Amino acid sequence: GPTGVEMAGQIRELATSTLRNEFRTFDPSTARVVLIDGAPQVLPPFGPELGAATQRALEKLGVEVKLNAIVTDLTKEGVTIKLTDGTQEFIPSSCKVWAAGVKGSELGKVLADQTGAELDRAGRVVVEENLTLPGHPEVFVIGDMAFVPGVPGVAQGAIQGARYAADLINSRIQHTAAPQPFAYKDKGSMATIAKFKAVALIGKVRLTGFLAWVAWLFLHLLYIAGFKQRVTTLLSWALTFLSNGRSQLVVTNQQMVGRLALEKLGTNVSGRLIEGDDVAPRE
Repeated sequence: GPTGVEMAGQIRELATSTLRNEFRTFDPSTARVVLIDGAPQVLPPFGPELGAATQRALEKLGVEVKLNAIVTDLTKEGVTIKLTDGTQEFIPSSCKVWAAGVKGSELGKVLADQTGAELDRAGRVVVEENLTLPGHPEVFVIGDMAFVPGVPGVAQGAIQGARYAADLINSRIQHTAAPQPFAYKDKGSMATIAKFKAVALIGKVRLTGFLAWVAWLFLHLLYIAGFKQRVTTLLSWALTFLSNGRSQLVVTNQQMVGRLALEKLGTNVSGRLIEGDDVAPRE
């Protein structure tokens, strides 16, 4: 999904550019980023064309993409996956990022116990067509905690659901006609892969690369409240993208003195701050 794709691309980019520029002994080739997906392609909702383009972009960055792979075991040492042919593979890893979907809040179970509402297999509350609890029109459930057929667990659904609930509450207060049953309007989907790389599906329009990335930036700026905040955010993004600077290093006088002392002693530590430390900030 978009979360896993974006995370894999950003981590790979972080290792390739940011860490390489900040740490003198870091070798980007030693960083292995593996994206595991049980589907036959990445980003299935985007269609095969954008899915293939996304996979090519990820692999060009250096991300290993393993499709039709199901995670069967997760330990401190790594991840075990099972492929469609029945074979298993163990991937050594000390850092795992789980991005396999959204689970309903525990509050959903509380609501179900108290009201008799039904839960889906993800723990989300099955609601009426006006986003209220069955038998409790005064209780609204929206966002990730609500199950509404055809509504994905993304921000669009939560925002539209919140606006609908507000309109319905207002109609009750004003004693006016209630709005029609909630209908989700898909405004499109976007996913960023790395700097200047993204994919977007807006209706029947498919965008890839730099154009999709610009569209993603523009859309997110629109949702920021206030002109001043938008300008500040835009300038901050521009500085980050142009400089590749994403770190906030804190180097103390003691660290600098200690590093210089080790270098002068010729202890073959190559500027390491402490014994056993493989990396050190650049001067």
